Amino acid sequence: MTSEENNAKRRTLTDLFQQFLLGIASGILLTLIPLTYLSFSALEIQPLYIALMAGLILLCGILAVLLGNKFLQPLLTFLKSISPIG
Repeated sequence: MTSEENNAKRRTLTDLFQQFLLGIASGILLTLIPLTYLSFSALEIQPLYIALMAGLILLCGILAVLLGNKFLQPLLTFLKSISPIG
């Protein structure tokens, strides 16, 4: 393996930051799914729930940085498969 091939596989800090933000966005979507089945009046927001949701969101961001496209590709494929409304 030459150094040129190795440099082509390196990700820049901007790429890592973008992947982290995409992971955060996917984590937010993931944590909002249970809220669609519950009404807000029935949901008692407790500090434990907020901590768990924040932990899941950060975990998705970290996994997106560590795994890169392997983590984000299924999400992007799913989003592309959704037909636009209107």
